[in-house]
Amino acid sequence: MAKATKATIKFQKKHLKTAIEQRRKKQKATQIYKKRNPKKFGRGANAGSSSGGNGEDSQGEDDGVEQGQEEDDEDQKGDDKEKGMSVDEFFKNDLESDDEEPESDNEDFAGIDTIVEEDDGSDMEAPAPRKQTASEKAKQAAKEEAAQKIQLQALKEKDPEFYKFLQENDQELLEFDGEMEDLPSEGEDDEDEGEDEDEVDEDEEMEGSDEEMEEAEPKKKGRKAKAVEEEEETLDGVPLVTKDMVAAWQSALVEKHSLRALRRVLLAYRAGAHLHDAEDDRSYAYKINSPVVFNKLVVTCLKYVIPTLDHHLPIQTTSGGKSKPVNSGSKYTTLQPLIKSFLQNTLFLLKELTDQEMIYFVIRESEKAIRYLVGFPKVAKDLLKHLLFLWSTASDRVRIISFLTIRTMCLQLGPNYLDLALKGVYLTFVRYAKTTTVHTLPNLHLMQNCVAQLYGLDVDRSYQHGFVYIRQLAIHLRNAVLIKTKESFKAVYNWQYLHCLGLWSQVVSTHALNNAGQPTPLHALIYPLVQVSLGALRLIPTSTYYPLRFQIIRNLIQLIENTGTFIPLAPFLFEVLEGGEMKRPGRKGTLKPLEWDLGFKCNKDYKGSRVYQDGTGEQVYELMTEYYSLFSTSISFPELAIPAIVQLKRFIKKSGLLKLTKQFAGLVEKLEQNSRFVEQERNQADFSPSDAAGVSGFLRDQDKEKTPMGAYWKGVKRSVMAKRKVIEETRKDRAADKDDEDTAGRSSRKNDDDDEDDDESMDEDDLEEVGDEDDYSD
Repeated sequence: MAKATKATIKFQKKHLKTAIEQRRKKQKATQIYKKRNPKKFGRGANAGSSSGGNGEDSQGEDDGVEQGQEEDDEDQKGDDKEKGMSVDEFFKNDLESDDEEPESDNEDFAGIDTIVEEDDGSDMEAPAPRKQTASEKAKQAAKEEAAQKIQLQALKEKDPEFYKFLQENDQELLEFDGEMEDLPSEGEDDEDEGEDEDEVDEDEEMEGSDEEMEEAEPKKKGRKAKAVEEEEETLDGVPLVTKDMVAAWQSALVEKHSLRALRRVLLAYRAGAHLHDAEDDRSYAYKINSPVVFNKLVVTCLKYVIPTLDHHLPIQTTSGGKSKPVNSGSKYTTLQPLIKSFLQNTLFLLKELTDQEMIYFVIRESEKAIRYLVGFPKVAKDLLKHLLFLWSTASDRVRIISFLTIRTMCLQLGPNYLDLALKGVYLTFVRYAKTTTVHTLPNLHLMQNCVAQLYGLDVDRSYQHGFVYIRQLAIHLRNAVLIKTKESFKAVYNWQYLHCLGLWSQVVSTHALNNAGQPTPLHALIYPLVQVSLGALRLIPTSTYYPLRFQIIRNLIQLIENTGTFIPLAPFLFEVLEGGEMKRPGRKGTLKPLEWDLGFKCNKDYKGSRVYQDGTGEQVYELMTEYYSLFSTSISFPELAIPAIVQLKRFIKKSGLLKLTKQFAGLVEKLEQNSRFVEQERNQADFSPSDAAGVSGFLRDQDKEKTPMGAYWKGVKRSVMAKRKVIEETRKDRAADKDDEDTAGRSSRKNDDDDEDDDESMDEDDLEEVGDEDDYSD
């Protein structure tokens, strides 16, 4: 035998004894586990597997080293033989043992919740490259058991307070002789790949019978506990959830924050979530046959599961005051399977529900669990997708709570989810904006406000998204200008395009300036947005598309009001007054007043009519009054008002529309009064025109409503709002009348859908096929 090397002798002196003791502990744990689970490994598995495995490890007389572990009286013999062995022989046997019994590559077990499954005959098992023999399964289970003990010992050293809590409240969790509950303990590596195999594996791990759970109970249970379990109701051999059981679980969660009760209630919750899944033929640990019990179980889970998890995983902050991710703590590995089970079953339940009140309740309560989604990206993306669906299709209450949950996800889960949410809300809004009717218009306004609010969370990322989507709108407009075909015009003159312009006008006008009045990155989008809007306005400058023109001008007026940017809109209003529609006499008829916000083009029946003529004049009057009131304190107002005064006086002189000319005469008078007011203030100024600071600060503290033009617009606005209120009440009455519902829907669509060849909605593909190379979002 070769002489032992210096390194070997040094190892033998310092580490050999410790290594031998660790191997013996592991082997004893294996034997104990096999003795306590004779059904799983067979009667002869205890002796056979150990002797057989050790026989493979060492041959000849040296195998007494391993066999000496079975009985206490043979331990000394094994020690004597080991003393007679050289270091080379000892390590030779050790290396051979490692070759025969390779360690598992994945020993990152989920603590006390790791599952040791029995063969339940399920056909949902994931395919394996080869079938394991009984001895191999026994070896693998024994190694998992030993690793589990080591992990709990490490938990005791790292977090003694949590370990003490487990000893006091859930002692059976620490005495895991093969009794781990059937909840999943798997990583999230496969989740990002989006494979279905991950779900199948979890389903297998979640499956279990009541016998397994009974065997999992520690032997120290009192007679009272056993008597209660014997009285449990069963259905086809599976425990039946009752109100008393749910009440007991709820009490344990509230009073003790019991993890054992948490696992039990989640098993029942999983069975309840899949209660009405017709395609699901799997068996669950519990059964529910009462709607009352089902409702109580769902309410209990949604209200008390998250507080229990929060008790064990409290929010931790860094030195800078920021919250740490919940998956960074030492306890998270233990509770990860429970969290995943709750999130997945809640999402599945949410997809199955149809009652709006129940959906609202589930979303409201599940919002508390948002921070736990950080470790489950696949579940988070699925939840975001379903919330976007509810945000665009459900009732108003559900729409609002869905959006608030999306906003909470963006704030708590990081910038990656913010990018997904920004892209998702915009594309969802575009899909919903294909048509505009009396019924969809309020929802569009609500969605538009929500999108504008979400884009204010991070203006830097919002700028990137806004640049891409405004560029797409610009490319559609460029194609229409260059190609000049019917199809290219349809890509611009449709509801989706018009609503997108309105959406970006609101986003930019709301967030272009910060609270201090300084420009943000979104301020740079004002110029391209204005150019695209004015280009769409001038594309087909006919009276047919006056409704579209007025809506675009109204969007730009909002942009002027919130950002202070000067946009020359007066010429486009003067063009309407000089057009042929306002010069020739209108045709009398019995047509209803045109609803300008429900159409972007004029119906053929309205063209040339007195109704359309009066409506056009009123729109010009309102827009012009509002436009000039925004500059009522500007130092250049007298020069700005001169073209308007000249054009309006000319129109008053030539037009025969008495009501309209009277309104414009009042506007001219106020323009002249405001010009004189500004000139008087200018004459008292003590700075020169070249002084930029003095010019920008001119009448800055002056209230616009106290100027002649501002006070005049305040009165006009009051009458405009009164008219809109009457229109809204009329629309509500029509919608409430079931007999006239179909007639109201057809009449509301008649304004823009009379000739299908003149209108076509822009598909989602048209939005994304342009500029894909610029779309950085996945």
